[in-house]
Amino acid sequence: MLLICPTCNVKNYLDPYPFWNFKGTTQCAGCRKIWRLEIANGACVSGPEAASGTATLLPGFAERGHEPISGEGLTRPAPRAQKVTLCKPKRIERNINGKVISGHPLTKNDLVGSRARFMVAGAK
Repeated sequence: MLLICPTCNVKNYLDPYPFWNFKGTTQCAGCRKIWRLEIANGACVSGPEAASGTATLLPGFAERGHEPISGEGLTRPAPRAQKVTLCKPKRIERNINGKVISGHPLTKNDLVGSRARFMVAGAK
């Protein structure tokens, strides 16, 4: 979704996920003017209308011509993976019928080489 600021002609790119069903204010990354808009199912229902106060949600990216505009307070930071879930295999617990019921982080004793012990036991 795209919001072109009527004041400074900066293109503010609104991320589809947070702005899909949105009712609030956003800020132009070029002139920092606040705009009120309402978006339902990805389509703009009302706005942009000039508003005051602080922005509810910042655009994900902005550009003036072909020059990108980014920085703290201008655009939202890119989403990052959480450190606690990054590159950690999970041990799978199964019920008596063999259906998966939960997963837990594996310990060193749960591994055989680079494979989980339950995988090696099931392969033989």
